[in-house]
Amino acid sequence: MMDRKIINLVWLILCHVGNFMDLLLTMYAISRGVEEANPIMNWLLGISPFLFSAVKLILFSLAIEFVAKRMPNILKWIALMYMAVVAWHVSFIFQI
Repeated sequence: MMDRKIINLVWLILCHVGNFMDLLLTMYAISRGVEEANPIMNWLLGISPFLFSAVKLILFSLAIEFVAKRMPNILKWIALMYMAVVAWHVSFIFQI
């Protein structure tokens, strides 16, 4: 059986991949006329797509690293949530 640290590392990587895919699919949706639902992120997007992306990636990275150190048992649930978000985004690609 895999060591718990390796399993947590896999979940951590999946969290980062999920966040990055969420960013890419959000930018795709925005390019097709969808509006960002989060008012703070929408404001950042209005300033600059680069700023929007940087803030999303940096804040998530800091938060998920904190979670990984303090509560690694919930990484799986965060990764699964992001997988659901990515699936939700993909479901809309065929409707836009």
